[in-house]
Amino acid sequence: MSIPKNAVKRLRDLHAEATRTALLAAARRRFSQTGFAATSLDDVAGDAGTTKGAVYHHFKDKKALFRAVYEEVSQELIATIAATPDLSDSPGEAALHAFLVHAGEPACLRVLFTDGPMVLGAAECRAIDTRYSLGLLNRLIESQVAPDLLASTGIDALSKMLLAVFVESAQIIASAPEPEVTMAGIKQVLNRMIVALSKPAV
Repeated sequence: MSIPKNAVKRLRDLHAEATRTALLAAARRRFSQTGFAATSLDDVAGDAGTTKGAVYHHFKDKKALFRAVYEEVSQELIATIAATPDLSDSPGEAALHAFLVHAGEPACLRVLFTDGPMVLGAAECRAIDTRYSLGLLNRLIESQVAPDLLASTGIDALSKMLLAVFVESAQIIASAPEPEVTMAGIKQVLNRMIVALSKPAV
């Protein structure tokens, strides 16, 4: 009894999807722990239990694989911030705290804020980050920023400005000799900035 063609195709698709998922997971571990330069496609293929040919089947080159990992980490960071419990009570402060805490995790620190700008370029990194964060930033700004600032600047422009400040802050922390001390100082400055942008207390 022969297997229907659509069933064969489905099995092939499932196998391909599983292989791609395994490659992304292996690459993420390598890029987070040892960085882009020290990671080879042979390392990734070996960790994923597949061949280097399988890597090239799913990704054009190492940079394309890194880009896919960058997208995954960026999307997860924004989703984590969006799920912060106190986000509805004090949106600006809660989002900032969540961002700084999770931005210090190995994957974010190495992939997003250390290697990302060098491998992909600042413009491409910003485009990816904007794609995943703009909706959340717009909601936070709309709920907290003073109406006159929204009217004069526009919500999208404010969101992109704040994203640039947050990303630059994370990059400073990532390269600091004493990250925790640097983060405490930066957090204080950013908190004051949020207060200055906020609606006046009623």
